[in-house]
Amino acid sequence: MRALIVIDVQNDFCPGGALAVPEGDEIVQDINALMADFDAVILTQDWHPAGHSSFASSHKGKNPYDMIEMPYGPQVLWPDHCIQGSMGAKFHMELHQDRADLIIRKGYNPEIDSYSAFFENDHRTPT
Repeated sequence: MRALIVIDVQNDFCPGGALAVPEGDEIVQDINALMADFDAVILTQDWHPAGHSSFASSHKGKNPYDMIEMPYGPQVLWPDHCIQGSMGAKFHMELHQDRADLIIRKGYNPEIDSYSAFFENDHRTPT
């Protein structure tokens, strides 16, 4: 079985989003085309509660992109992004999410950030 894992193709990571990647939306059509070549398609979705510990706004006197030490190690502080249920947390409107066999939400634990489809940033807790 061949699986395609598509990471965080969400509005907040596309131009105009809270944590935009320049031209991040330009890859969406290529991802859609790739989906047909795989037996399984898995999408990850950054899914933070408001007030998440990785948000700079949760730490008095800190700014986005400052580094702090968390119990699991160093943490970059981010602008508030991909807040559960927000427009920014939704998948890009052109992404063929109906082709997904599984959607993995990550970053929903308010005390630990997650960049992986497999483990939280402590490298022990499954996503």
